[in-house]
Amino acid sequence: MLLLVLVAFVAGLVTAVSPCVLPILPVVLATGADGDRRRPYLVIVGLIASFSFFTLASVQVISALHLPSSALRDVAIAVIAIFGLTLLVPAVNQIWERATVRLQGVGGRLMGRSSSTFTLGQPTEPKHASVVGGLMTGLGLGLVWTPCAGPILGAITSLAVTTPGSGSTLVLVVAYAIGAGLPLLAIAQGGRALIGRLRLRSTAGWATRAFGALVIATAGLMAVGADTAISADLTSALPDWTNTLQALERSNPVQSALSQLEGHDQSSAAPGSSSTAANLPDLGKAPEITGIDHWLNSEPLTLASLHGKVVLVDFWTYSCINCIRTLPYLESWYQKYAAEGLVIIGVHAPEFAFEHDTGNVQSAIARFGITYPVAQDNEFKTWSAYSNEYWPAHYLIDASGNIRAEHFGEGAYAETEAQIRALLAEAGQAVLPSATTAEGPVPIANGQTPETYLGSARASDFAGSYPGDGSHDLTFPASLQPNEWALEGKWDISSQFITTTAASDRLELQFQARDVYLVMSAATPVTAHVVVTGAGIASVETEDVSSAGELTVSTARLYHLVHLPDQKQATLTLTLTFDAPEVQAFAFTFGS
Repeated sequence: MLLLVLVAFVAGLVTAVSPCVLPILPVVLATGADGDRRRPYLVIVGLIASFSFFTLASVQVISALHLPSSALRDVAIAVIAIFGLTLLVPAVNQIWERATVRLQGVGGRLMGRSSSTFTLGQPTEPKHASVVGGLMTGLGLGLVWTPCAGPILGAITSLAVTTPGSGSTLVLVVAYAIGAGLPLLAIAQGGRALIGRLRLRSTAGWATRAFGALVIATAGLMAVGADTAISADLTSALPDWTNTLQALERSNPVQSALSQLEGHDQSSAAPGSSSTAANLPDLGKAPEITGIDHWLNSEPLTLASLHGKVVLVDFWTYSCINCIRTLPYLESWYQKYAAEGLVIIGVHAPEFAFEHDTGNVQSAIARFGITYPVAQDNEFKTWSAYSNEYWPAHYLIDASGNIRAEHFGEGAYAETEAQIRALLAEAGQAVLPSATTAEGPVPIANGQTPETYLGSARASDFAGSYPGDGSHDLTFPASLQPNEWALEGKWDISSQFITTTAASDRLELQFQARDVYLVMSAATPVTAHVVVTGAGIASVETEDVSSAGELTVSTARLYHLVHLPDQKQATLTLTLTFDAPEVQAFAFTFGS
């Protein structure tokens, strides 16, 4: 754990001196513009507290308050704009002073009189008002700052989602935030020293107003999402200072420590490939199924009540193509071996917000023909109990309640059926139906385009600078590189998805794969047109796309856009054109 804390702290230090800090730099520098020695410290304390808290709990806060995902950022931008106005306009400074005095309440009265002094050509806030104002500005900065995401920050964010309330995750995120905060404090103090020197030249009043105008302009750029684009441009244009850090974050000791923190012991024995139960390792007592929101296809089940049965716990989510391809195997095993003592529990752990909806999960169960029990693990309670990290993942449990085999991802179907048969025989089933499982195709071909997320939280391979949250008028670039995608028209960008806002909005993708899928949804049915260009393309007809290339987007699910006779070695271009607004697109996945 100590190693991870040190790496997180160093990662924060490096992040704070990398190009991605530049969008918030004007605000940090301006914190010394009123002459109050405490303000830089208060702003950085607020930033550390805000960044730490909302990294750990933003999803829960948004959900509890029933707010749109951008609401907290919008409030933070407003606070930063007000801070800029207090520097630019003395009258606004007085209003802000009175408001923060009220917020201070009893604490303000205990701190004594609220006399104002003149600094830099305008009155400053009373000291207790300055405390509140400085902290509020820092809280706003912590909400709008998007640091460069290296492996350690990605791991921390993942842990925050899957294990909320974890003390270890809290320690790591605070270490990262403190590491980032210290260089920012030095920058803020440098800004204050600069203002002090200007004061001697009687230009400080002008400098204060200039900083105020700069902060307001910064807030305006944030409001339209330009800060994210500027950060991406600067990160691409300026030298990369983080290579050494990223090599450290990806080193075996660090990855091993992260794996142990997430509940996976890398030294654990791998399950054997033999079909005899004696050769299957005992991986420990299986955690109980817990925290389930709804049970579908079944009354509530517990592993304790299933003692004597062989249980396969499968973690899945209905828009994941890798999960979807495993479902026919799971269903066939259930139909074949349920009478012999096999129970399959599909633990549905949602990746996207719409996958929390029980109706959507029920529709998916019907569409895929699933008859075994499905447990909705919306709060990732069972996922966390198993320290799981993957979709799909299955855990094979023997009649005594011990985990005897694990498998993550697709494939190994014949091996899994052999393990099921071995554990059923161990439980006393002397006669079993014949094994029939054959291995499916290799799930990922060489050179195949990787899974591609479109929302701002995990976007990858966008052509050029990713536009960031907000509404944007976009045009296609002159060309796309392999695996890149681009947008044309007016699109709304949010953390999990992108949304069409007008008819004829278009999405373009360069890909190499036999099959292309896209998770989409629309409140009312919308027609989309699918065109694939490239050598030897005759038709893209699928179960979702007609021979004319038309697709109807409605319920939130995975849509099959392209099926080719064979895997093409050259990259092809997919163009999607939508006839109406309000289509949400989440992520591309691919098959061979």
